[in-house]
Amino acid sequence: MSILAEIFRPVFDLLAGIITFWYSLIPSYGVAIALLTVTVMVVLSPLTIKSTKSMLQMQALQPKLKELQKQHKGDRQAMAEAQSALFKEHKVSPAGGCLPMLLQFPLLIVMYDVIRGLTKTLQTKHGLIATPQYIVHSSLLYKHLVADRGVMQFLGLNLTVTPLHYHGGFFSALPYYLLVIVSVGLQYLQIQQIISKNPTAAAANPMASKTQQYSTLLFGLIYLDVPAGVVIYFLVSGLFRIVQQELMWRHDPVLRAHSFEARRKASERSTQVIEAKEVEPKEAGPARGILGKLLGLKAAAVSPESNPPALPPRPARPAAKRPSNRRKRRR
Repeated sequence: MSILAEIFRPVFDLLAGIITFWYSLIPSYGVAIALLTVTVMVVLSPLTIKSTKSMLQMQALQPKLKELQKQHKGDRQAMAEAQSALFKEHKVSPAGGCLPMLLQFPLLIVMYDVIRGLTKTLQTKHGLIATPQYIVHSSLLYKHLVADRGVMQFLGLNLTVTPLHYHGGFFSALPYYLLVIVSVGLQYLQIQQIISKNPTAAAANPMASKTQQYSTLLFGLIYLDVPAGVVIYFLVSGLFRIVQQELMWRHDPVLRAHSFEARRKASERSTQVIEAKEVEPKEAGPARGILGKLLGLKAAAVSPESNPPALPPRPARPAAKRPSNRRKRRR
């Protein structure tokens, strides 16, 4: 066993023990992994709430940070010291808002090792046998894994198989790909939910929003090469975070007030932009090129400012005599 595995061994044992507990109540591999996910998310909920509030505090300090950048332009050391003093004064951690995202990579590695350890198999002269790790031999989960030869079946899926290494053809592997698509879609929906609740921050830092959206594609590529049981873990965690965030923004007074104010400012800003576009004159498009110039010249020619001075009126002509229609009498 590697040094890294030895370091994380207590975490492996803990997560495998939670799966064993839920499996003893509901003997289903997929349900046990889903309930493990809910347990971990509930334990991490205080950290999630704290990181969300830390993110809002960092956004409130953005104007002051911009002032410090102007004051200490060109002096990185003075800028760093001023930022550190500002964060210490307001008791804000710059990395506090990134913790939920940063925790996903360690959890991905841990869940991968836990699933692989639970479904470990050994080839002997008597055939393939399962040797599950991280759990006690007397548990129901251990006995069922040995009986199933290390295969975790759930809704027709083998949770130990990865989509890229499934050898049953594309259509047989399609449910595994759909599982990855749903998981990535939930993560993207979670990011869009944060942007909709806090549009001011998204407008102030569009690069960060784009980075978060592109990170879902990175996770999607990783999910293609990890067991389906790990994908179920992150699918359930994405669904849990969506519900959790909605409850937080609705019932937490600080988050609710911030969301209302942010959306109000975003609405005012969009209204001002629309009004500015309506007021500014429209330039002639390329389709009106020559015709517009000709019409412009014609309009200028007939405008009162460009008319020449009026000529004096001409004298009236005498009326012409009408020829007489009377015929001369013959003498």
